[in-house]
Amino acid sequence: MINPVSFFQRFCFLYVYRTLLTCLLVVSSTTVKAEDNKSYITIATGAVTGVYYPAGSSICKLINKGRLQHHIRCSVEPSAGSVDNIDQVRLAKNDLGITQSDWQYFAFQGSKEFTPKAPYSNMRALFSLHNEPFNLIVRKDSNIKSVADLARKRVNIGNKGSGDRATMDRIMQQFGWSPKSFSRATELTGASRAQALCDNQIDAFVSILGNPNASIKEATTSCQAKLIPVTGPKIDKLVDNTPYYATTSIPANLYPNNEKDIKTFGTLSVVFTDKRMSDELAYNITKSVFENLDTFKRLHPAFAMLKKENMIKDGISAPLHPGAIRYYKEVGLLP
Repeated sequence: MINPVSFFQRFCFLYVYRTLLTCLLVVSSTTVKAEDNKSYITIATGAVTGVYYPAGSSICKLINKGRLQHHIRCSVEPSAGSVDNIDQVRLAKNDLGITQSDWQYFAFQGSKEFTPKAPYSNMRALFSLHNEPFNLIVRKDSNIKSVADLARKRVNIGNKGSGDRATMDRIMQQFGWSPKSFSRATELTGASRAQALCDNQIDAFVSILGNPNASIKEATTSCQAKLIPVTGPKIDKLVDNTPYYATTSIPANLYPNNEKDIKTFGTLSVVFTDKRMSDELAYNITKSVFENLDTFKRLHPAFAMLKKENMIKDGISAPLHPGAIRYYKEVGLLP
């Protein structure tokens, strides 16, 4: 004969057990679903004294602001610069990168500066950012008045893997120079070149950076360094023969000791990724920046003149990512 009390106890136990198991499965399923939708991305930038690093930090700030909606978290990584960033994204060591428009072009077409050297056909652009003049900063006592005067001087030609070095190599080709053409050629990074200039270890350094930036401000403030025009027939030929360079200028009085506009040439900075990035992820990254562009423009003076309609075409020489295209069509920036 079945004991009524014992039967009731077993029934209650089984009911409670099944209820708890069901609850645990629901919680577990919800947790897995949330984790599946969450993405952790990194963006390769540049030296902390340049503009790429604060640009990447600003992008991450806007992405992280909306993480409860899209479940994306972003972190910024310092790097050697444009060329290094392309290699990092291509090799899946970072998800996003910032590069100069010229090196975007060379990477997509194929160039010996990259690893591997074959065309990076999977490269995809999201949007462009600020103009990047080629800046030439010299000591006050260097007697350098033009780019041609760099021969036989102590010049920091940029660190390997940086856009500075890659573009300086193009200029050196125009003038028929090699590193031996200088009395001393150094490869200091962005964080140390201004100090080297002020310590009289070098006479000049080059940098492709949006203005204003910390390294030029340090040099012009600490030791009265000057910005020199980068002009002349050889520079004109370089600009005329390339689709990614354009003449530009650095505004007067942006730095001490520079009372006039400085004529030079430059590129644009471009935020890019790889074809392997999902459309949804690229869409949400693009949306995070464009929906908060007024905030983004206030995060650094170099971003002040950005316009949405220009950011989707200027300096873009790799295909736009389908996720970015989806957003641009959604808001009417593309037909």
